Amino acid sequence: MAVFFDIGDTLASPVVTAGRLTGLDVYPLVPEVLDRLAAHGDRVALGLVSNTGTETAASMRQLLGDAGLLDHFDDDLLLFSSVEGLDKSDPAFFTLAGERAGLPPARCLYVGESEAERAVAAAAHLAVSPHPLHALHVVDTELHAPG
Repeated sequence: MAVFFDIGDTLASPVVTAGRLTGLDVYPLVPEVLDRLAAHGDRVALGLVSNTGTETAASMRQLLGDAGLLDHFDDDLLLFSSVEGLDKSDPAFFTLAGERAGLPPARCLYVGESEAERAVAAAAHLAVSPHPLHALHVVDTELHAPG
């Protein structure tokens, strides 16, 4: 299973200075949730699907590293709109996430606060969750389902 998170307003509040993303203010429970998901080992891969404006992959990795988030995610599963040329209004962005994970969409979960973005992810056949804490429940249910 792969779990893809939005960054802004799901994992952290963006810090913008002079119109530029300069930091991420991580929400208190996020590191614990990511640690608990990572505890599933090779059964759960963690990634990001995020609209990143004009930020480069390097600048996003730096921001995520500075915020203490980067090490939680599989580098191959970091999908940034500024790099991929897609955004979360396009189901192809979510399809690409599943392809990068090497999994069918039904084995992928998108976690994001935006109802509209979750609808696009669902249209691409990903499971969806509105909040990182709810994602724990979805993953536990999926991993312990019979069959």
